[in-house]
Amino acid sequence: MFDIRHGDCLDHLRAMPADSVDSIVTDPPYGIAFNDNKWDADVPSVDVWAECRRVLKPGGHLLSFAGTRTQHRMASRIEQAGFEIRDLIAWCYSSGFPKSRDVSQQVAKYQAGERIEAAAASIRPGVYQVTAFLKAARDKAGWTNKQIDALFGTRGMAGHWTSLASQPLVPSVRQWEVLRQALGFGTELDSLVADLAGTEKGPGTGEKPKAFLEKLHGRRDLVPAGDWGTAFKPCLEPITVARKQPVGSVGANVLAFGTGAVNVSRVDGRWPGNLVHDGSNEALDVFGTAARFFYSAKIQPGDRDEGNTHPTVKPTALMRHLCRLVTPPGGLVLDPFAGSGSTGKAAVLEGFRFIGCELSDEYVAIARQRIQLAIDAANDNQQQALAV
Repeated sequence: MFDIRHGDCLDHLRAMPADSVDSIVTDPPYGIAFNDNKWDADVPSVDVWAECRRVLKPGGHLLSFAGTRTQHRMASRIEQAGFEIRDLIAWCYSSGFPKSRDVSQQVAKYQAGERIEAAAASIRPGVYQVTAFLKAARDKAGWTNKQIDALFGTRGMAGHWTSLASQPLVPSVRQWEVLRQALGFGTELDSLVADLAGTEKGPGTGEKPKAFLEKLHGRRDLVPAGDWGTAFKPCLEPITVARKQPVGSVGANVLAFGTGAVNVSRVDGRWPGNLVHDGSNEALDVFGTAARFFYSAKIQPGDRDEGNTHPTVKPTALMRHLCRLVTPPGGLVLDPFAGSGSTGKAAVLEGFRFIGCELSDEYVAIARQRIQLAIDAANDNQQQALAV
């Protein structure tokens, strides 16, 4: 049995009965503005995770993927919602592509006399969520940017604070409090603003960026030897392992609800660890013979067919492994961010029931098709086995 529910997951979660789900396995937005998509402007709110905790049975586990840059915020909000953080699973893979800039080339251009310009500041995850919120609050209160600037004695800052395009900025915590009083909004983004506002400033504070860079022009003593870039090759995604507190002892909770423990059934004689690799030659080269001690979730050709256009698909083998770890036999798996249905496909292949929530019309259709195809294929295989 599976059910893909179209719409905002928070609305669907609030309509679900408490203590009704055995496990939650999900791949939510990472808050890194993936491909400049607004849906990925921030990680899920505390409210979403609180509803996830409410619908989980006592002792039920939550597995949530995250990005390396925003794992701290994801885990923090899950914990703020009342979950206990139990562990972290590292999914390692070899398909990541380096997104680094060659600093030595940039230095060489500067030393060759190229016109020096200040580097454009990157837009941090969550900034657009704050500016969109302020824009909506401004419009609801009937204010203009000119009035907001007059409130602070600034010229043009309100345009940055409410920008949905270029040069968005987050006000300081003090300015946020003043805006709250003036525009009459609530506290739902306070933690995000605290993360994004009042960051430390680097060298050259108080100077025009170009003037500061001109001082460094030709300073060869500042250029380190060797190859230098701006980023690592991405090879890991963390998965937060959290649990709703059990009632009484874990043993008593398992007897009452079937949840509270993790499935440590051996895989090829191995105890399941908190590291998963993709079985690639690169992973095998790194781990050598020790690779057999870690679960290997190989990429399947079917992970990208079935008309699936989702940009962040996870391997079916990996999702089946995760569902098995935290779901009792015949249990109900929930994914509040179902996407193209990778968790759902894995769940039904493992014999679990599944509920997914998805905001996109396109992905709802893809998820339903993928999961139904998996069910049909499993039924065909069963019929063939009975006929033999």
